[in-house]
Amino acid sequence: MRPADPRRKQVLMPFIAVLVISLATALAQQPTAKPAASKPATGKLPTLWHSEASHKDFRVEITGDVFRANWVNIPAAAAKNGAYMRIECRRTGTKWVGSSSIYQPVSIPGASSGAETKMCHLTVRFEVDSITPEKITFHSEVMRDFDPSQCRILKTVWEEFAWVPKK
Repeated sequence: MRPADPRRKQVLMPFIAVLVISLATALAQQPTAKPAASKPATGKLPTLWHSEASHKDFRVEITGDVFRANWVNIPAAAAKNGAYMRIECRRTGTKWVGSSSIYQPVSIPGASSGAETKMCHLTVRFEVDSITPEKITFHSEVMRDFDPSQCRILKTVWEEFAWVPKK
């Protein structure tokens, strides 16, 4: 073998640099595939869900890391008074953590007519544990002691619930 000619290296180095820059430019102009978003199969989830415990129906929407649900089968008399239940949770690890904002009628005990109600604004904590096309499982604070005259929750406990797709 003979030793490398230093002039040959001087000629080859710019050629290699032009080749590498051309290749890099060509690759940069190629469209790249976008990675699949890591989220539950929201495209496959039903929109309407039913709670057998409360007999309420909810419209569910998941956008990015936000889970939202709105009560949709509000009784006519309550709807006239502006009743609603809006749930919003943000993804935290494997579950969704947030709250349920509620405005609905509550019965006033001892009212003269026996069926008197008052509209109350309430907020309780709400956590979604699992979302599949067949079931949404969650736990929420439930009132155990309530002062209807002041619309004030005095005591809550956590209970587990599930929604199934509305048929």
